Amino acid sequence: MRDRVNKVSTTKVAILIAVSLMLLTGSPFIHFVGAAHAPQLKEMILKGDHAALAEFYKKQADEARHKAADMKTMASEYLKKYPKNTYAKHCEKMENGYLEEAKDYEALAEMHTKAAKEGK
Repeated sequence: MRDRVNKVSTTKVAILIAVSLMLLTGSPFIHFVGAAHAPQLKEMILKGDHAALAEFYKKQADEARHKAADMKTMASEYLKKYPKNTYAKHCEKMENGYLEEAKDYEALAEMHTKAAKEGK
């Protein structure tokens, strides 16, 4: 019983640290605060519905990768019309940001998948 309590406490501390770091670093998670789906997300977090959270973050990762692909296409189009300009560089920067965002979402999904399998 004591081991289980320690594992739960450790998990809660890890989640608290992860959320704190996301807030301090300007993670995409902050954008959910005013989003239309924020109440559902908050409810999933409060209920500890790790399976639903994992699915939610997987979808967010997919959307971020889709946005990254769009930015890559846009950069290519800019290069055709403005080969010596910086428009494409901005698109590439945004593409990289979306890819990083996807990695963050994937990490959250993985954490919640693991917690769901462990029954936490």
